[in-house]
Amino acid sequence: MSDDAAPRLSVAAPCYNEEEAITEVVEEWNGILDHFPYPTEIVLCNDGSTDNTRNVLKELQVRFRRVRVVDFEKNGGYGRALSAAIDATRGEYVVTIDSDGQFDLSDAMALLAELEEGEYHCVTGYRRAKQDSFFRVIADRGLNKLVRLMFGVRLRDTNCALKVAQGDVLRGLNIEARGYPTPTEICVRLHALGMHMGEEGVTHRERAAGASKLHPFRTAWAMFRFLLYLRRKIALNKARILLEP
Repeated sequence: MSDDAAPRLSVAAPCYNEEEAITEVVEEWNGILDHFPYPTEIVLCNDGSTDNTRNVLKELQVRFRRVRVVDFEKNGGYGRALSAAIDATRGEYVVTIDSDGQFDLSDAMALLAELEEGEYHCVTGYRRAKQDSFFRVIADRGLNKLVRLMFGVRLRDTNCALKVAQGDVLRGLNIEARGYPTPTEICVRLHALGMHMGEEGVTHRERAAGASKLHPFRTAWAMFRFLLYLRRKIALNKARILLEP
């Protein structure tokens, strides 16, 4: 269902050089949301793509009434694009998801049901069988142990992109990461704010098209430095030196 009423559910996704697959992905999402019994929307943020993504998104906005587009001329990173998409949503609940087809939006319905039943502020997915290189699978396991140690966040997969959260909670979050750490930052900040979080298993698929933009060792080092920054900022907030974590 989609109409001019305020949506109950918003889907927020960043897009960078996704012209090969984004049409197929949005068509799949649109079909899934057609079965949702309340108004819905899809908010896509073009993060300064250098291919034809911008024009493809414009076409999708014309084809599907529920699609809305935020557009940046220059690339600012995954985190900025996701944050901009989230800020542009209007839904009572917000789904965050990647636009490369690696996640099944149908799984978000189970996350939403868990959120409502458990009275959570956010339910994050954990990838049951991560479809990725051996290095990145091991790196994610190490990341979760590190996040548990540094922040006390006891989740299986903090960096899973597929999450469902209360809209006002997510829109009020100050997301600072610009790349890979973004999904983990969301979990860490919600935990620091005392939010109630749940977790639900989701399917992870191979990319619909294109290649990952991540550089393993550079990404791992940037992730570690960002987590150190975030830990210090949260500590300063607890000491009442900063206003927000």
